[in-house]
Amino acid sequence: MGTEAERAETRKAMAYDLQKILEKNPAQQTYTVEEIKKLIDVYVETANQPK
Repeated sequence: MGTEAERAETRKAMAYDLQKILEKNPAQQTYTVEEIKKLIDVYVETANQPK
């Protein structure tokens, strides 16, 4: 499962990735809770898919 440091690094990377996803559409300045949940769902579902 990894060390605590590795888990912390993974959490930081995920937060950064989600921040960049939210910033991709500068025209949309606000998001509903449902929109954010959908973004997170898609992120998690696609995170382990090969590129």
